[in-house]
Amino acid sequence: MFDVTEEKFLNIATYDVFTFGRPPICIEILTKVKGLEFADAYGNSTMTKFDEVDVRMIDIRDLKQAKKAANRAKDNDDLEHLK
Repeated sequence: MFDVTEEKFLNIATYDVFTFGRPPICIEILTKVKGLEFADAYGNSTMTKFDEVDVRMIDIRDLKQAKKAANRAKDNDDLEHLK
């Protein structure tokens, strides 16, 4: 784990993804997502329970929109397989 400070977390011009753990078992906190506005994505999100823990989930339409905007090979592959 790296040194996460309040200054780094709030400086979205420099840091936009914080990863805890190592892929494929990690948690990523994104402070901005290409192609999405927070208020819209939050309004479309839903709460889902995993093992008695409530987790806010992005709407599939917003996920697809973000992946299209990113336009990376992995995101394009994901789009082909998302239902």
